[in-house]
Amino acid sequence: MSYVNFKEERFKAENQLKVRRENNAHIIKNLTEHKESLNIEYDKKYSFRNITDRVINNSKTLKEDEFLEIANETIICARFINCKFYNIKFKECNFYGCIFENCDFSGGGVIFENCTLVKVETEKTPSLNVKENLSCEFINCNMYVKFQGSDISYLIIEDSLIKNTILELTNMRSIIINKCNIDKMEIVDSDLSGGKFLNNYMIDFSFNDNLKTKMDEKTFFDKITLKYNNRDEYEGIYEIYENIADKFKDNNLKNNFGEYYYLCRNVQRKSLKIVPKFFSYINWIATGYGEKGLAPFITSLIIIIICAIAYLVVGIDIEDNMVRYGLHTIKNFDIKTFIFDFNEAFTLSVGMFAGVGVVNCIPGAYGYVIANIEMILGFIMMGIAIGTLTRRFVR
Repeated sequence: MSYVNFKEERFKAENQLKVRRENNAHIIKNLTEHKESLNIEYDKKYSFRNITDRVINNSKTLKEDEFLEIANETIICARFINCKFYNIKFKECNFYGCIFENCDFSGGGVIFENCTLVKVETEKTPSLNVKENLSCEFINCNMYVKFQGSDISYLIIEDSLIKNTILELTNMRSIIINKCNIDKMEIVDSDLSGGKFLNNYMIDFSFNDNLKTKMDEKTFFDKITLKYNNRDEYEGIYEIYENIADKFKDNNLKNNFGEYYYLCRNVQRKSLKIVPKFFSYINWIATGYGEKGLAPFITSLIIIIICAIAYLVVGIDIEDNMVRYGLHTIKNFDIKTFIFDFNEAFTLSVGMFAGVGVVNCIPGAYGYVIANIEMILGFIMMGIAIGTLTRRFVR
């Protein structure tokens, strides 16, 4: 049984995205209607406006220390459409309810240092214990950015290319990243509690912590759909799953760790050569890589059924009557007789698998070879089952 129900988690996250957008639209409308009475000093050049086809700063690629610095500005309910942001460092700025649509941040990159992209407090009364959580959105953007020491909780990023992006010491609580291509995204010592990664294609995604990125049981990474089905893709994606699994483990979320570890091993198997791949398949079938508690029992049942059929083929002695099924028995096949014989063979197989002996029947001459193999497999599978169950109970 899976620890993470991907279908259910995906449904909840998509509903959460819908509700968040409705909440944002409602708050933006209210702020726009009452902007004259706001108790916030905000930038009049961009706030409450649609800014279209604007190039903000020059397009020449510069070093980070040469970036244009914009500091201590508050921009509210601005909508940037088809704009280009080049070589800019936003420092201690506030963006409340801003939407960046079809914008390009790739010309040298953009830095958000100690910035806030969410408005928590409400302008309505009473305001005690009331949180609006008005977030920003990046839609269909080309993102080459660095968030450092910033608060981007409840942020929405959708249908965007995220490349060479770093999030360091950043509050990412309840962020939603949906339908994006992620080509090198690095998270450093940030808070990813409640974060949702939906329907994304990831090429390079990693954690590079000095301390620890925080995650909780609500943090969700959707499965990555394979596009190219080649070895490079397999190796890249299994490393991503491995990074995610290890980070859940660092946060003592061992159940979540187990699910992403299982996905990691499944993808890793596709990249292996023939012999390692064969043993990996055996591990997957027999144990579910140690993460699927029912796998050893299902495998054991399959072994017992296969051996029961094999006993009928090579012959078993049922109450001093040798019973053997083959092509010669098809003409006189009787279902009732077969059910009786199979029940006896199945009982024999269970006894051999468990190492407790036989009751009413014994294997034929060749059947002892099958019996010996089955007893060895039974011993191995019982050890695996005990180990897998113990691992789950300890968690």
